[in-house]
Amino acid sequence: MQNSPFVNLAVCGRFHFHNYAPYLADRGILNRFYYSHRIGQQLLPSTSDVAVNLWGKEYLMRACDRILGETRTSRLLPALHDWWESAVLRSWTSAPLWHVMLHGTARRILRRAKSEGALLLGEPVNAHPRTLATLLEEEEARLGLAVEKETRSGGQRLLEELASVDHLLVASRWVKRSFLQNGFPEKQIHLIPYGVNLARFTAEPVKRQFRKPFRVLCVAHLSPRKGHIDLLEAWRLLRFPDAELLLIGAWSESMKPVLKRYEGLYKHIPFVPNAELPRYYRQSSVFVLPSIEDGLAVACLEAMACGLPAIVTENNGAADLITPGRTGFVVPIRSPERIAELLESLYRNPELLSEMGEAAAEGLRVSCWESYAAFLAQTYGLLQAEAAKV
Repeated sequence: MQNSPFVNLAVCGRFHFHNYAPYLADRGILNRFYYSHRIGQQLLPSTSDVAVNLWGKEYLMRACDRILGETRTSRLLPALHDWWESAVLRSWTSAPLWHVMLHGTARRILRRAKSEGALLLGEPVNAHPRTLATLLEEEEARLGLAVEKETRSGGQRLLEELASVDHLLVASRWVKRSFLQNGFPEKQIHLIPYGVNLARFTAEPVKRQFRKPFRVLCVAHLSPRKGHIDLLEAWRLLRFPDAELLLIGAWSESMKPVLKRYEGLYKHIPFVPNAELPRYYRQSSVFVLPSIEDGLAVACLEAMACGLPAIVTENNGAADLITPGRTGFVVPIRSPERIAELLESLYRNPELLSEMGEAAAEGLRVSCWESYAAFLAQTYGLLQAEAAKV
């Protein structure tokens, strides 16, 4: 533990920071935590002056989304992000180390911190923007979508942010590999896999009975990036009796015409609060997320912690935490036939399904957010010590 706070953490949006920021605060290393969330949402103790909730951007973005729709709101995101950055600059507090989420939302923050001599740790949540753009363009072409490039989430802005940072924090080998392939030095990339809330996401205390129906679950925003089309194609190949496919997640406007082709093949729930998700995991048989790209989908870890084997792609960072054939399976992107083959094997072998689910839950028992925060605090300390030597 440091003698005094020395890290500023800044994130425009919720993402996963709310899971571990309290642990960093408890360690006494957080100087300021800039974030955007609901009014009155306390991520740290109410007596703390560390947290600065710049909530205006979140409310305006949601209002625009309701009034204008997803596509038009996407065009406004650069202006909304600039507004959030301006709010950070107005409430500025210096620190020797800044940990900033890279999402096209922190160019001026990084420039000012750099001008003050701070060490900059950037955290991308997805693959390198060039890699991501290529994959999305391929996917949109495959799905027959005409999506305007300017609606993408700040790719050029993110490249500018990358030019400012000294180090990267990534959650998976997939993300690390994409940045290495685009020229970022390996010695400046630090890999710490995300954690999971093990107090909330737990397997059933007794061995699960072979319940019906056989339920395949996917929890993710229904968008081209998440690869739902391959799960739907796999499901169309199978046509199991006593089985159902459940998709949980909000619709992307661009996916609505695509999903119309599969009406009647699946059930859909637009939104389930995180606190209620364990019930859906425990009532399911297997979790599938065939992402075209995913830094590390925490929903996969939540499902596994609840006792579900997971099927994910090589481009999903959750693949790092799967032991193939024991806790789940890793498949190539765009491989519905392989997904169908694996689902059929699990459907016809309920004992294997049960064994893999138990192994998945057992393997996730040490992947908690408190441990993540401990590794992150250690990384902060090492970076600060390195900077002091220069």
